[in-house]
Order: sequence, then C-alpha cells, then structure tokens
Amino acid sequence: MYEFREFTLDPAIGLTRNGAPVALEPQALQLLEYLVLNRHRVVSKQDIVDEIWGGNAITDATLNTRIRSVRRALGDSAAAASFIKTFPKRGFQFVAPVKDAGTKAGRPRRALERWPLVAGAAATVTLLALLVFAFGNRASELETEKPSLAVVQFDNLGDEHTLRYFVDGMTDDLIAHLSRNRELFVVSSATMFSYADEQATPIEIARDLGVSYVVRGSVRRSGDQVRVSGELIDVQEGETIWAEVFDRSLTDVFGVQDEISQAIAGQLLPEIYQSDIARIREKPTEDFDAWDFYLRGRALQTVFSKDAQYEALGFAQDAISRDPQFAAAYSLKARALGTIFFFQWSDTPQDTLVSATEAATRAIELDNDDAQAHAALGYIHRFTGKADLAIANLERAVVLNPNDARIRLELGHTYDWFRMQERALPQINMAIKLSPRDPLLQNMYFYKGHILFHLGRYEDALGAARELGALATSNAWRVFYHLLRAANLTELDRHKEAQDAIKDALFINPNLSVSAMQRQFAGSKNDPENRRIWLSSLKNAGLPE
Repeated sequence: MYEFREFTLDPAIGLTRNGAPVALEPQALQLLEYLVLNRHRVVSKQDIVDEIWGGNAITDATLNTRIRSVRRALGDSAAAASFIKTFPKRGFQFVAPVKDAGTKAGRPRRALERWPLVAGAAATVTLLALLVFAFGNRASELETEKPSLAVVQFDNLGDEHTLRYFVDGMTDDLIAHLSRNRELFVVSSATMFSYADEQATPIEIARDLGVSYVVRGSVRRSGDQVRVSGELIDVQEGETIWAEVFDRSLTDVFGVQDEISQAIAGQLLPEIYQSDIARIREKPTEDFDAWDFYLRGRALQTVFSKDAQYEALGFAQDAISRDPQFAAAYSLKARALGTIFFFQWSDTPQDTLVSATEAATRAIELDNDDAQAHAALGYIHRFTGKADLAIANLERAVVLNPNDARIRLELGHTYDWFRMQERALPQINMAIKLSPRDPLLQNMYFYKGHILFHLGRYEDALGAARELGALATSNAWRVFYHLLRAANLTELDRHKEAQDAIKDALFINPNLSVSAMQRQFAGSKNDPENRRIWLSSLKNAGLPE
C-alpha cells in the first residue's frame, strides 16, 4: 500500500482519494503502481511496454492514453506535473512524495491483469468497405525523422454569428494544406479534433502526440470580415518561432489559409516548399457561399445515418449549384451517394451508384489533384468489384495527400478486400500511426486483426483484437470483437476460449449464425476466399449454422 498526498494506492483494491474510490481502468492502475514502485528513476517507454504489455508492440497512442488516464485520475497534467513528469525522449517518472504503508516493492501484481477488459468490437467484413483508408508499398516514404507537426483546433473568438463549423473547417483545411507536403509528418484532423473536449494546452497535446511542432490559432468572424491568428511553436524549446495575424474579407479566406500554410512550411522546409507553392495557392472556389455549403455538408457526411447523408448530399448539390466548377463539392456528393448505396438507404441503388460514380469522375475532371475525389472513386469501384480501378484511384489519392490516415486506411482495406493482405498490412499500420486518436481507430484495429488472420499470424491478430477491445463503442463492435477473437483462437487450437468467445457474441446477438453472415456477404464483391476462410473458422469455433 502506498500513500501520496490525498491518495492511497492498494494493488488489491485500487486507487482511493481521501477514502473514496477513484475510477481507473486496470491497465492504467497497473501503470500507476509500476511508476510508483520505480519512482527512484525515469522509466522508459520500453520499460513500460515490457512490464504492462509483456513486450508486445503497441502504439504510442495506447501508452499515452493510459498515461493520460492516470493523470486525469490524479488531477495532474503534463504541463504542470506534480505526480507524473514527462522527460522528452526518455520516459516518465513519478515525482510526488510517497509513503510506503507496507506493500513490498517489486513487480506490479499481475492480479490487475485479470480485471475484466473493456469489451471491444468490430464490424462485419462488408462494413469494412465504408470506413477504411490506406496506401501500398509507398508507406516507407513517411519517415519518423521528418519534421512532425500537429495543428490544434483553432479557437472561436467571434460573436454569436460565428459558427463552430466555420472555425473547424478553417482548422481542417489548414491541416489539409500542410498534409500535401510529403516532407512533413502531419497528424490528422480526426485525431486533433478528438481533443476538443479536453482541458489540455497545445503544448500538452503536442507532447502527448510526440510531435516536434504545434500550430495553434484563433478565428474571429464578424459580418463579412474575418481575423485569423496563427502561431508555430517549437515543442521541445517551448518557444514561438513564428506568429502572424491576418485580417481579410470572407471572400479572401482562402488566401488566409494559404498564407498561414506557407509561413509554417517555410519555417520548416524553405528549400522544398517553393517547388509546391503554386499548387497550394490554388483556391477551391471563388464563391464563398459555395464554400459555406460545402463545409456544412462535409461535417454531416462524417455522421453515418440516413438523414445526415441526405442532408450532406443536399449541401453538396447547393454548393455545385453556386459553383458548377467546384471539384470538392462533387467529391462530397460522391461520398454521400456512396454511403447511401452501401447502407441500402436508396430505393434505386443502381441509379445511386451510377450517380456516385459520375460525381467522383466529374470531381477528377475538374481537379485531377483532388485526393478526396480519387479516394471517393476508388471507394465506389470497390463495390463493383473493379479491383484495378479501385486500387489505382486510392493509390493516386495517397500520392496526392500521403498524410491522410483515412485514405490510407481505405486503400489498406481495399487490398484486403481483394485478398492482397501483404500489401494491406503496412497501410493499416501507417493509418494508426498517422491518426492515433481517430474516431475510426476501432475500425483500424479490426481491419488489422482481419488482415493478420488471413496472413496466418493469429497471435498478432489477437493483439489487434485486444486493442480493439479497449475501443469498442457499440454492441455491434463488441459482437465482432468476440468473433475476431473466436476465429483466431480456433486456428490456435484454443478451442475452449474460442467457444467462450462465440458464447459472448451470441449473448449480445442471439441471431448470429453462419447462414445469416453468408446472406449478408452475398451481395459483396470482395474475394470469395476471404469469406470462405472467415466463416469456416467461425463455424469451427462453434458459431451455429
């Protein structure tokens, strides 16, 4: 038992504060005990991985999430550490005074590892089609020694007429501009926006992600005027190395985005940036109302519901009506129509698919360098079973924007869809690396587990399933988390565990069966061998026929 300030840590009971229990998940509790036990030294990340995860490969995001959970439970922060101090490139140390109330120092009790894990889940193999993104053998082009950059969500300083979607769109497009520079490693917007509800400073977020530079800023919109401030910070030094304020009319908002992007990239890569400057300065549309419609639609298109997709489609059409040459609006239209087709929300699915294909094709005709247009067309071609066209367009999308985690994830799944698992795995790994807090992270780990299963790497697939288990957000994901475990466990001849996993899945969804899944797969154009092997393993694990 250990006492520090108002807290007591008893490995057999947990963490309490002034006698009241403090909620902390098992791995985070185990991590806290390990740090307390080793408080005399800086504990490296590898030390923690070896102790808590048995040396299995995990992402930095997984470790950082556990560290953040412990800090939150203690009321601590990275910037003003009073319990856990971060030593950049070295590790962590517990720095609060500790009174040993009788527990022997040594290794953390493994009893903690037997606490129930948070149930996780994954989607059906067909659902994979909607939610993935990735790229082929070019993954090695993104080296970790590249300057790494995160853009935190810009602050909204405007009056009641300043809408959040406008400010978020501004942030998102700045990230997109910077991501075009393949010489930079840029954290995805999905991961950055996941920090929106946390009381963390930009420096804390940057250190949490392990990046070298962070961009922060604010937007004040009043009438037809907008003021945008931007600041580039060297995280290790804690110093601002560039700052600027831009006052513009709304008709010149794209110029503001470009100037900020140019100034930041110019600080990091002056000799490389000049060759790309002309393309980055191109405006997506001269019509601000079209841009406003597009931002509204883009925000809705990420919500996977019938109403949201049709609303997004309406905004895309409004944007096109305002500016028929607006390529991004056609990309948005293609995405919405593709989603409507996939979820069978259309009374005329073939007409919907044709319209989606036409919209994506038109986007590419207008702007052959639009990464989202190529990704949308590749996504749609996968539904038709056209492997070459699907892969070619998704590969092109990654060339155009190599730092977009979701595009990489989608290409990775497309490789898997057409039974090219060796090419798929590096793309899923890169997607996780690029966006370690992405809302689709659970999808990424399911696809990773599915790919590893088909590669015969069953133990590794179970590792992906464990990551998935901590991220599940619905019963559907929990069902397929258990199915992923069952398929791999039965191939490892761990039949009792496989049967238990099937029982857990059936407890959530009693209607599960091999025949029901066969019916669900019947309309898909993915490789039939994928389906045969997957269903055979689940049948052997005990899934009813």
